[in-house]
Amino acid sequence: MYIKCIFTTSGQKRNLEIGQIDKVRQFVHLTSQTDYSLRLLMLLGMVAPNKMTISQVAAILRIKRNHLTKIVHHLAKNEILHTSRGKSGGIGLSEDEHEKTIAESIRTSEPSFSLVECLDRGNCACEFAGYCELTGLFTSARSAFFDVLNDKTLGDILKNKNQSSQLLKNRIISESL
Repeated sequence: MYIKCIFTTSGQKRNLEIGQIDKVRQFVHLTSQTDYSLRLLMLLGMVAPNKMTISQVAAILRIKRNHLTKIVHHLAKNEILHTSRGKSGGIGLSEDEHEKTIAESIRTSEPSFSLVECLDRGNCACEFAGYCELTGLFTSARSAFFDVLNDKTLGDILKNKNQSSQLLKNRIISESL
């Protein structure tokens, strides 16, 4: 996926060209926890209002169960997911989750989202901190990244939830949903 970013420096707008996007990929990186969180939310959105077990999700998304358990716990603690135990238990999306933006979901998993060390002022040991023009550029890049993701909700990206890959559909069916 390509994200078109527009940076504003000194009152001038600069478009990020396609070739430059490859350079941006080198420093814009989501953790696997965030990646898996987004996949989990999309999967649960596809099968909503049905619930799924962690084992079902792990099998469908090919994620280690232990790692997924930590993600589910974190998302449930932040009231993004509902969890219940017992025979009819499982995990499902909170009622308003379809209305939350993708940016909000990412911020839940990556609260600081420091692209580089100098953006995390509390833990910065960079010798150039406070004297470097890159700090402003990276701050603008982070803002542009979230500006794009603030425009879409989980509901928006799930509008065509029935148009997923056949492989994913087969995995969901094999887990007897």
